[in-house]
This record gives sequence, structure tokens and C-alpha cells, in this order.
Amino acid sequence: MPATTVRRRVSLALLIALGFYALSDILLWQRIFEAHELSLFDPEYQTGHVAILVGMMAVGGVLLLESGLWALWYQGALYTLAFGGVEDVLYYWLDGKAIPGVLPWLDRSRLIFVRPLPGDVTNVELLASAAFWVALWLSVLVFVPRIAARRSAA
Repeated sequence: MPATTVRRRVSLALLIALGFYALSDILLWQRIFEAHELSLFDPEYQTGHVAILVGMMAVGGVLLLESGLWALWYQGALYTLAFGGVEDVLYYWLDGKAIPGVLPWLDRSRLIFVRPLPGDVTNVELLASAAFWVALWLSVLVFVPRIAARRSAA
């Protein structure tokens, strides 16, 4: 299979997985937990939400196994985009809502590191972190094959 087809396939798989991960967050957390004031079950919800992500990573990795290292790219990108701010941005954008000015529940996320040490995560910091991770994974997607092609030509 041509390299560009493989990269398109893993990119499409990543976009679909991330979109459905954000949609599941909207439908479960917002429509059930927030609507019925069940936030005391937040730890159980978060455990289940992470299990969904790990399952998507595993299934995607198996289905993309023939793509070689790009299957690992999919898994790494999905994990860091989910916990690095992109899923949170999608959570609000897909629901047609503005991102709140302050997001204190994201303070414990180690992958949202585009912020000052003290204080809560702000929407600007969330967007900066999401942009960082998107740029990182797109750079790998675009430049690694070019670097490899130059090395093999030399």
C-alpha cells in the first residue's frame, strides 16, 4: 500500500476516534451526569471514559497493524490529543458552546502544559496546548516520511 494512503488512513482513523470520543463525553457527561446532578460519581465516570479511550487505541492499533509504525503514531496521537486539550476543545465546539474562561478540572492534566504553574487552566492555555499537540503530530505525519525518503536516497 502506498505510504500516502497509509498516512491518510491513520489520519482519518484518528479524526473519527477523536470525534466520537468527544461526542461520547458530551452525551454521557453533559446529558446524563450534569443533567441529573451525578457529579459525585465523577471518579467512576472518568475511569469509564479512559477505558473507552484505551479501547479505541487498542482496536485502532490492531486494525492499523499492517500500517507498521503508523499504528503507533495513531495510538500516541489519540492519547495525547485526548488528554492534551483537543478533546476538551471538541467537547465545546461540537456542542456549539463557548469554551469557559477558566477550566479548573483540567489542572491535574499533565499534558496541558502550556500554562503558568500557579492558577487554573484558562481557555487560551487550553487552545494553545491543543494547537501544540496538533502541530506536533501533523509535523511527524508530514516530515518523518520526507526525512526517511532523503536518507534512503542518499
